[in-house]
Amino acid sequence: MVTNGTHDLPHHVVAEAEPVLLEAAQRLDPTRLRRVLGHLRLVADPDNERDRAEERHQRRGVWLSPTWEGMVALDGLLEPEAGQTLLAALEPLARPTSAEDTRSGGQRTADALAELARRQLEGGRLPQAGGVRPQLLVTVDLDSLLGRSGAVGGELGASGPLDPEGCRRLACDGAVTRVLVTKDRDPSGAEGAGLQGRLRAAMTLLPPVLGGAASQPLDVGRSSRVVQPAQRSALAVRDGGCVFPGCDRPLAWCDAHHLVHWLDGGPTDLANLALLCRAHHRAVHEGGWRLGRDPDGQLTATPPHRPPPPHRRRRPAA
Repeated sequence: MVTNGTHDLPHHVVAEAEPVLLEAAQRLDPTRLRRVLGHLRLVADPDNERDRAEERHQRRGVWLSPTWEGMVALDGLLEPEAGQTLLAALEPLARPTSAEDTRSGGQRTADALAELARRQLEGGRLPQAGGVRPQLLVTVDLDSLLGRSGAVGGELGASGPLDPEGCRRLACDGAVTRVLVTKDRDPSGAEGAGLQGRLRAAMTLLPPVLGGAASQPLDVGRSSRVVQPAQRSALAVRDGGCVFPGCDRPLAWCDAHHLVHWLDGGPTDLANLALLCRAHHRAVHEGGWRLGRDPDGQLTATPPHRPPPPHRRRRPAA
């Protein structure tokens, strides 16, 4: 660290400061040693440090690149003030939720960054783009929402596809717009069987820009919230936060979950709704956990592919 922190300083400055730096390196942790090196650069070579600061300013940047696996690779450099601002915003969101939180530090930071962006989108305070406020837009066909076999999931734009169960999870607590379209058939007419046939059939469901069949909207319905604001308020009072057994994540981390999905005929009423943090919402949809209510109103959570007895969560006294 000392070598990297002094490589562009004048040689006589490094030679004069070397005994102090070596002593500091033996007794200071990396964070404090980094501060010592920063102060050295400021006091020993202030004129050139201003030039180096401008050079660092020009090097700043954040690069987001979708991968073939459907993830988004993140890389970048932030200036000290911007970096510390981001760290300060992420720190309360990246803390372990409990002693049983098994996420790595990197996973908690990734979840915190996603949560920070999600809260900004939901808050509605970001500048508008194209006349509408920024939002996560997922285009998904009905077969994927209904969980039918062979469905291709949804599209997240440049980030690529979202699996069908992920689409159903987002549909639990979001705004839904119905769009009826007609699509041209595969011009070759050769759907066939096997992998090639399934791929051709799937291609017809993709947007035209991704190689799918051309589509023509026939009808566009109004956007409507699945869970209404008054219901959300009632859930906040009743559940208080994530109701998954053993979880104490707060209200701000939670989505409204349908015990029986509304696409499967489940009503959007309080008896069929429960608040789940986004980690446990994913565990239910993509992880195979099953939630239900007993006749006495107690919530049960059953692990995937395991028989009862289920975990139980007692309802708090009114």
